[in-house]
Amino acid sequence: MRASRSTAAATAVLVTAVVLSGCTLRIVDPASESPDPASNSQGPESPPAEAPEQETPEANPPSADPQSDGWDAEHAAHRERLLDSASTTMPCPTGPLQQDGTIIRIEGDCDEIRIDLDAGAVIVDDVSSLLLSGSGTVVYAATIGEVRVSGTANEIYWLGETPQVTDTGTANVLRRG
Repeated sequence: MRASRSTAAATAVLVTAVVLSGCTLRIVDPASESPDPASNSQGPESPPAEAPEQETPEANPPSADPQSDGWDAEHAAHRERLLDSASTTMPCPTGPLQQDGTIIRIEGDCDEIRIDLDAGAVIVDDVSSLLLSGSGTVVYAATIGEVRVSGTANEIYWLGETPQVTDTGTANVLRRG
């Protein structure tokens, strides 16, 4: 009986370790002047916390896309990489975006965009209402009127005024870029 209890306890510890081993949580305080270096999840080749000021010109090369102006250096560079890798460029969609893992560029001013994809990226100009129910998706928008998020671990960045935000999901990052 004692051996089965210790085996069950060891199994529970092992299962918990396996389940939690891939989890990451990133909390961003928009009022913070500089990001916490401990929360940097970019990998070992990432520059130190003080380096981005020195590397801003290389990290944010000039672009023909006028929507790039106004993004901080990190997000401008990331947005440019996504634009270069976009698998689809389209006008405002009439239905939900559901192509998991894709990078989608939406051109024009849209009334409503529904994003139901996982592990993807969406770059849009202006949108009145953005609804995101996927997980692990990154969205860049020039302006957003309203954003509703019910997914998990998404990132939404915008340039214009802060939209009306409803976040019923978990571990989402919503902030001006």
